[in-house]
Amino acid sequence: MDSKYNITDSELEIMQVLWNKGSSTLGDIVSELDKTKKRNKNTVKTLIYRLVDKNAVESKKNNGQGFLYSPLITEKKYLSKANTSFLKKLYKGSAEKLLLNFVENKTVSKEELQNLLNFLESEE
Repeated sequence: MDSKYNITDSELEIMQVLWNKGSSTLGDIVSELDKTKKRNKNTVKTLIYRLVDKNAVESKKNNGQGFLYSPLITEKKYLSKANTSFLKKLYKGSAEKLLLNFVENKTVSKEELQNLLNFLESEE
């Protein structure tokens, strides 16, 4: 997978802030992350630098007041790449095996399965 899509769980939290907010400063990102769990500003800064190095995030000077960070990849594209990687890694690329696992372990309801079937039928 392209390095910009090879994102750790901690980096993904930052990407989710950026996808929701668009461009944000370090302070804005830390404030948003702190709503769910207290974060160290320097740790967040390091994670942002990693995302910049991976070309997942763009860094621009913010009128002499630090930097403004923006996502360079869309959430939809990231999810597509991550799903494909997940399927290959755990289910040998088979969506059928994944879905059967959910059904066998009762982690998906009959209603959710019906919604999926309805969606598939509408796509034909």
